[in-house]
Amino acid sequence: MKARLVTGLALAALGFSFQAEAQQRITVTVYSGVWGSSQQTCILDPFLKATGITAVPEPGISSVTVTKLKQSMPNPSIDVAWVDGGVSELGWAEGVFDVIDPAKVPNLSGLEPRAAIKTKDGKIFALNTGYYGFGMFYNTKEITQEPTSWWDLWKPEYANRVMSPAPAQAPFPGYFLHLNKLLGGSPQNFTPGIEKFKTLKAASYYTATGAIQSAIQSGEVVIGAFYVNSTWALADQGMPIAAVSPKEGATTGDIRVHIAKGTKNLENAYKFINFAVSPDALNCLAEKLYVGPPLKTPTLPQKIADRMPWGKGGNVSQLVIPDWNEVNNRKAELLDTWNRQVVK
Repeated sequence: MKARLVTGLALAALGFSFQAEAQQRITVTVYSGVWGSSQQTCILDPFLKATGITAVPEPGISSVTVTKLKQSMPNPSIDVAWVDGGVSELGWAEGVFDVIDPAKVPNLSGLEPRAAIKTKDGKIFALNTGYYGFGMFYNTKEITQEPTSWWDLWKPEYANRVMSPAPAQAPFPGYFLHLNKLLGGSPQNFTPGIEKFKTLKAASYYTATGAIQSAIQSGEVVIGAFYVNSTWALADQGMPIAAVSPKEGATTGDIRVHIAKGTKNLENAYKFINFAVSPDALNCLAEKLYVGPPLKTPTLPQKIADRMPWGKGGNVSQLVIPDWNEVNNRKAELLDTWNRQVVK
């Protein structure tokens, strides 16, 4: 009897040990390529070192992550998910993300107000971990005076040497709606923007971001609309290219962390997202990816600070953040209008 009792206690202890070990692992979706490796370096690895909790990375694009979460409800295999703004709102509408309790995220106090992504009734469902701006690029060998305005794309001297995103590209709807608004339009009235783009003498409307590099190298293009952070990454590779955040504002996306609805590792998920929005983590992502840290007081080397999406000497308040619900609602109609009226 005593031997059975000892054995039973030993097995119970062993089971508790296994359970405790299992609870020290969470699954986190990350991006691919340099984005994923930067998340690993800046957040996942330091999180393990600080807490002893392993964050197992699961690479994937935002739309795929939302689909996985939806398919695995109500027992998700993912605990924390990085999803882009825009897709994030669609995921919330699908019910795959949990509400975030601000009392469980002490580092929230260091974030600028817009970094807490909220529903109409004020519930937080995501936290921003970096802004990426959509501005302008120019060839520094061909253009000696830095352009300053979106309307520079229409200057006669750049005719047929301009690149702009195709409507199916992710940044296009926010970019178009911003320019349309500047021209007096609205999400219900595309006419000013459509008429303006009819006059843009573009070399092409790119469908893949890789086209920018080859077009600059060939000399086909000297100016265009592109991601600020991606432009600086190309400059670091030795290309004669620089980024501009136009004076009218760079339209902006963001990368966000979410807690999966139904996670069995809720406590550790909270520990992770609190770590992910710490100043050290956000400043690290900024240095590696040129994304703007959503901090009240970012601390960055001067070179990095000058390359933030708000531009040299700017700040986070200057970013133009789309109403993603509006963008999602108007995207299909905008594409249809473009194809009927602009595409020839």
